[in-house]
Amino acid sequence: MRLFHSDKGITRIQVGVAIALALVLSFIVAFLLRHEDATWLHSAFERSVKKLQIIQAISRDLLASAEAEKSAVMADTDEASQAFAEQSTQAAHHVEKARRELEHLLGGSRQEAHLFREFSQCWEKLQEIDREVLSLAVQNTNLKALRLSFVPAAEAMRRMEKALNHLMDLLSSSPNALGITRRASQAVIGALNIYTLQAPHIAESTAARMDEMEADMTRLDAQVTEALQSLQALVDEPGTPFLDAARASYQDFQKLNAEIVELSRQNNDIRSFALSLGQKRKTTAQCQDVLAALQEMVRQSMSYKATR
Repeated sequence: MRLFHSDKGITRIQVGVAIALALVLSFIVAFLLRHEDATWLHSAFERSVKKLQIIQAISRDLLASAEAEKSAVMADTDEASQAFAEQSTQAAHHVEKARRELEHLLGGSRQEAHLFREFSQCWEKLQEIDREVLSLAVQNTNLKALRLSFVPAAEAMRRMEKALNHLMDLLSSSPNALGITRRASQAVIGALNIYTLQAPHIAESTAARMDEMEADMTRLDAQVTEALQSLQALVDEPGTPFLDAARASYQDFQKLNAEIVELSRQNNDIRSFALSLGQKRKTTAQCQDVLAALQEMVRQSMSYKATR
């Protein structure tokens, strides 16, 4: 009987130990599972914070690139245009680098992946526009044409007018004074009319209107050339140096006008300005909208994870 009771006591003890071990084991498993889940949540939260930081950096650099690009278009020197173009390109490189980093952080969210692809497509289109805008902006053809018109072409006009005024004064008592005055005036007025067409030609964006202005220039040039040639038969030896000076000045003006028209025809400044205010502005806004939507989605996912 004692042996029986002893065996029974041992059995009870073993059962109690087994139960206790099972409870401890259950507690340990529950603790580990909870810890693992907390670690996963912590890691996911950190990824979301990192994604938000990258999205904000992309948005900031995107705007910086756009502002520098506008400055390149509006700059009044080749050096300034080039410097702003380089700033725009550098900011764009930062956007691309951050975009690739963001791609590696995206998890299994289909909505986030969809918005990321949408942004990538928009960004690719924006880069194409940027390449064209900046390529045109740094050439400054319209600005160069204006400089030629405002300085050397205007100076050539003044020299021509001055020489013809001296000619008319010198021969005011000549029997041919009236004819000389009429033809000299025709030459000056014709050249001035050509000069006044330069600025509108530089500002014009349509080829058809440029064609019309160039036709007027050609007609006026023929008028000036004819007037100067007809003066040759009316001017005697004392007036010849002034007539020669006027003709030389007009030849300089003709060369400058041809160069101005050629630069104006390229129209790079106006084309880059139109692209910057048109396609570039619209596409930049689209990219920013997609980024804002992606940022909001990441924030919502953080709120969801925090309440689990």
